[in-house]
Amino acid sequence: MSKHTDANGYEDTTVLDGEKVAIPEAYREPPKANWKGRIWDTFDAPPEERKLLFKLDAVLLLFGCLGWFIKNLDQENLATAFVSGMKEDLDMLQNQYTTALTMWTVGYCLGQIPSNMILLHVSPRYWIPALELVWGLCTLLTYRVSNHKQLYALRFFVGLAESGMYPALHWILGSYYKPNELAKRASLLGTSAGLGALFSSILQAAAYTNLDGRHGLAGWRWLFIIDAVITLPVALLGLVFLPAVPGHAQEKPSFWLSQSDLDLARSRMASVGRAPQKPLTWKRVLGYSKTWHFYLLPFMYMVWNNSIKYTAIIPFWLKDKGNPVQRGVAERNHLVMPITGIGIVTGWIAGWASDGFLKGKRWPIIALYNSVVLVTAIALAVLPLWKNLGGHFALYYLSGAGTNIAGLYFAWINEICGTDAEKRALILAMSNDASFVLQSIVPNFVWKQVDYPKATKGLWYTAGLSIFLMFIIATVRYLHNRDKVLAIRAANVDKDQELESPGVYENYDDLDAKR
Repeated sequence: MSKHTDANGYEDTTVLDGEKVAIPEAYREPPKANWKGRIWDTFDAPPEERKLLFKLDAVLLLFGCLGWFIKNLDQENLATAFVSGMKEDLDMLQNQYTTALTMWTVGYCLGQIPSNMILLHVSPRYWIPALELVWGLCTLLTYRVSNHKQLYALRFFVGLAESGMYPALHWILGSYYKPNELAKRASLLGTSAGLGALFSSILQAAAYTNLDGRHGLAGWRWLFIIDAVITLPVALLGLVFLPAVPGHAQEKPSFWLSQSDLDLARSRMASVGRAPQKPLTWKRVLGYSKTWHFYLLPFMYMVWNNSIKYTAIIPFWLKDKGNPVQRGVAERNHLVMPITGIGIVTGWIAGWASDGFLKGKRWPIIALYNSVVLVTAIALAVLPLWKNLGGHFALYYLSGAGTNIAGLYFAWINEICGTDAEKRALILAMSNDASFVLQSIVPNFVWKQVDYPKATKGLWYTAGLSIFLMFIIATVRYLHNRDKVLAIRAANVDKDQELESPGVYENYDDLDAKR
């Protein structure tokens, strides 16, 4: 199938079966960017869009990164606290740490889909700050725990409140940004999680060094107090600045987003086939369940998300009594940081490459980083634990590559399901939820606390998932390309045959019905 572009660079026509045919908006590749646009796409946009994008980036991207940063700060603080005195203070000497992680995961799994469905009716301006307030207060209360059972309860409610944040932010980004704009911003959002983990290590090192014993509190307890103090002001920012998405029932102008801005945002999304909201019914949900997206997209993200958990090995390896080089708490926290830094940088590279010279293609970068995970996990599994310490450091640090490409997966899902806003919201939440459902079960069998620091079973599990993921990526790409061909054919039927939506199907249910 050969391609043709118009004067603006959009692939609006192609040759299919020997005939020149139109490409529906949802399947058109973005125009080729100039050198400035490759750095940041706003430089390539028309003047009015440039102004809108500047506003959206200043609010959505800044708040999203801050929100996701504090979410991960309040999530990762448990791992940092555990190796900084919590283990001994709360007598967590068996699998209590794994159970605490599981309790957080159970809460996280229960809340995601309901939260994204609530967003279809309640503006993000009110819902997301409410979630931040709840998990901020639970984080604060954690400094007072005296046993692991209290910790279990608080981690459950932290997970429940945090569950709505990530899929909601990606749904919002997918409601405002075009394909050549989305992966960069989704990657920035995703890597802010790495910054949260990195900052947690820095905070704990500082708290342990400067606050340990102050007012009778251990350094790890101060970490939860500091994290809560950072969290609560961000909730207030969301209440002031967050808008509803284009076409939302509570969409209205604000002091920073005018009615003309909202109209332009809607027209931008229409130009790439991104549909506005419509009433969600059980009949429509049943229709979603008859498409491959309903099953394969969440399954793909679930497999990837569970294939990168081997990065958690290094803190245990550093602290283990069998390590020939024994280090203090602050030094151990600092030595973990490069993994996060590598994940952040490689995540940025992934977003820019995908939006840039790959012209919106997500799968090549995803497949490349998955190969890195596969090779690294196998190497760690076969390398003797206390030989070649430098090689272990290199492999542990390399394991960070590819851990922050969630933004590419969610950008791909946003685009594949772009012709149905409710389907996007549901499948984004299902994808993140599926990954954490598996996480709530598998660690108790594969990533047992007593198996660290070697964790051989977990490493081979990671390698197996990576191999399986390659086949899933290939299948998703094949099915999406098949849908593109079907949509092009359907959009170019004889003019006397009226389609429900001229030129492009409103959603994949319509497309399936025509097959």
